[in-house]
Amino acid sequence: MDDFTLTIELKCLFCDSVLQGDTEKELESGDMIKCLECEELNDYDSVLDIAKEEGLEKVKEQALGEVTSRLKGIFK
Repeated sequence: MDDFTLTIELKCLFCDSVLQGDTEKELESGDMIKCLECEELNDYDSVLDIAKEEGLEKVKEQALGEVTSRLKGIFK
């Protein structure tokens, strides 16, 4: 399998903008992240859950594509 790099950005739950903040601050469960675009507060846990779901979907797609291409090679 080829190397697979995946980057998931944390996005605002309200406006879907990429959340940006202080890179020096360590966030914890229960923290609120203010969106710089719409100024809404986003629950850290909810933002992480959605990012995890998005990551799992992308990994599934990559794995399925890899398996499909390898099976095509076997059954030529």
